[in-house]
Amino acid sequence: MSSRALRKAQREREEQEQLEKLQQQEEEDDDEEEYVAASTKKSAFAMLGEENEDDDDEAEELEDEGGVAIEEQPVQATPAKAPSKKKKKKKAKGKSGGATPGTPAQQTSGQKEEPMDEIDAALKQLSTSGNGAGNTAGGVNEATNEASKLLAVDTYHLHAQNEMRRLFGRAALEQGNDDDGQGAPGNVGGNRRQQRRVQQVGLAQALRGQRGQGGRAGGLASLGLRRNIFVQGKEEWPVATGGGLGMEVVEKKADGTVEYRYVHNRAYQDVQSQFESCVASMDPNRLVVLLQHNPYHISTLLQVSEIAKQDRDHATSGDLLERALFSLGRAVHSTFAKNLAEGKARLDFNRPENREFWLASWRYMQNLSMRATWRTVYEWAKLLLSLAPEDDPYAIWLVLDQYAIRSQQSLDYLNISRNATFKVVHNSLPNVQLSQALAEYRAGNKSKGQQALFTAIGRFPWVVARLMQELSIDPPPAVWGKSPRTDREKLHAELYATRAKDLWNTPEICDFLLEIASALPPEVQPAAPDTEEIQLNEARQILLSDTPPLIALIPREYTAQLTSTSDPLPPPTNLASYQTSSQPHASAAPRAAAASSAAENLRELQGLYGFFSNLFPWFGQNGAGTDGAAEAQPSEEEIERRIQASGVNEETIVQRTQRMMELQASLMGEEQEIDNGGAGGGGPPPHAQTPDGAAQAARVAEAERLRRAHVEDAGDEE
Repeated sequence: MSSRALRKAQREREEQEQLEKLQQQEEEDDDEEEYVAASTKKSAFAMLGEENEDDDDEAEELEDEGGVAIEEQPVQATPAKAPSKKKKKKKAKGKSGGATPGTPAQQTSGQKEEPMDEIDAALKQLSTSGNGAGNTAGGVNEATNEASKLLAVDTYHLHAQNEMRRLFGRAALEQGNDDDGQGAPGNVGGNRRQQRRVQQVGLAQALRGQRGQGGRAGGLASLGLRRNIFVQGKEEWPVATGGGLGMEVVEKKADGTVEYRYVHNRAYQDVQSQFESCVASMDPNRLVVLLQHNPYHISTLLQVSEIAKQDRDHATSGDLLERALFSLGRAVHSTFAKNLAEGKARLDFNRPENREFWLASWRYMQNLSMRATWRTVYEWAKLLLSLAPEDDPYAIWLVLDQYAIRSQQSLDYLNISRNATFKVVHNSLPNVQLSQALAEYRAGNKSKGQQALFTAIGRFPWVVARLMQELSIDPPPAVWGKSPRTDREKLHAELYATRAKDLWNTPEICDFLLEIASALPPEVQPAAPDTEEIQLNEARQILLSDTPPLIALIPREYTAQLTSTSDPLPPPTNLASYQTSSQPHASAAPRAAAASSAAENLRELQGLYGFFSNLFPWFGQNGAGTDGAAEAQPSEEEIERRIQASGVNEETIVQRTQRMMELQASLMGEEQEIDNGGAGGGGPPPHAQTPDGAAQAARVAEAERLRRAHVEDAGDEE
């Protein structure tokens, strides 16, 4: 019997009961009146079905297709397949057992009432079994299921093209693609960026690949371009496989989550070893050649993307990141997309293969931020948080609030941040408390926003004081003079004030902030000092942000570990699946050791090079082995101004300059010990040249430090 017939029979049953109750109303005692109330309550399922009569056809289709059992959603109006499965068994059971005393069947007589008893018993049995199953499943993993629902990822919003189409329209997007095609590498005309691409032939060829050899013939290949869960493919990308990249299930846990891992086959491991050799050679051209032969190798794509970023070619950098995510998306397990949409997919950050996905996703988020596609950025942030919500290896909680407010997802963020499971993680983070208040206010809940902001300012007044400084607002007495008490509090204050100031920088929001801060009594005690040290995941995110003033706040124990731009600050519990530097012969051990030492030094040098490149725009031109030598040297006044604007102390600049020179001298000596095939030849690499700009900056910084020390000594004598 279908669900429609079941509800129709139930309604007839209810109508007849109501008629009998009206006739016997004067004769019924109090017990019978209680029964009438119970019976009326029991028929709510049928009344609910009447309100959704238009959805009957859809419900029957779900029954035919085999939908979710009714016990998963006992309050829904459209029942699923469970009633049709169990009805035959209940019918036989009803005939043999009959009606029990106290049931509605005692008030009716004749064979016409027997089908009603069966329906009534079936509904009661389904309701009982459904509630029991729901309680059993939800009692154990209720918190996990709720958290998973909040972190469910909508893959539609992972595609930046969808948001850009919504913002600018399909016609504008297609026009932009046509313009890009006209300015492709090889065309002498075009703007300055296109001309710079013509000069960078290696990167252009690596990006475009070789579209010969058959090209794309449509069909399955074209379908594969658009069915990727992470990034939609592009026709101009090279035709090649993933090279041996795959994914497998590690464990299906009792709470319903599923752990996955990316895996590399033997061929992919060989390419990974070639990549390590290219990095050790310190020759970026070798990386470009490697990418031409292996256009979807993740590590190479990430490294060449960074080279393009250093050259200020953000379009090429973003395209290479998209290609890396496209390759990672092609390799996912068949069940990964479903579990990701349910918030139940997990990746272990301790595995290097998985960390490449985190790194590619984070850099892609930064690239998308330059396009202001905040809805896409927010969904990617949720994805990274959902893959490891307990560990949060990239400290997503430090930025999730800002992405949510910028993308108009305040309510979704409030639901996530106020979940009991996540409160334990972010309870001490001031940005979460302040952004909750701002989200409530922006959502129209002004009273809740005022109350939340009042509490947040009372707990973290030094953050609001730093924020008002960025907004050029005179702080009220309750906030004035408040300063962080620990290094971690200072880091959190700087992070939020510099990153979220534009969210508060409107007249209405500034008035809101000043009004609540002025209402706070000066004697309010702030939260207890945050005595915890700066965490590894926080340091990892700040290093990836490439912001010198923030990097200067990281403890030396982390900055000394700048070992690799392709794997920044790996966890101490690293789970290596294989060794990239194989040693097939004992005679190759010394050369392998030399190559490994050179690679480690190069990775640290690359980190320092990135630090100075962000601090001084001209760094990499002077003394970089290019025609930058012909350009004028920056003045000492300009260098001093840059140092003061960055907020990095002079002692740090001097120390890092000295370390850079030590590494360069060491690399030039170690390069002679590496095998010729690994060294790449061609003289010392660009990064091994003497950094005149950094040395000059160090001299200026040292002079400034001595001047300040002299002034302080003079003040003490007075």
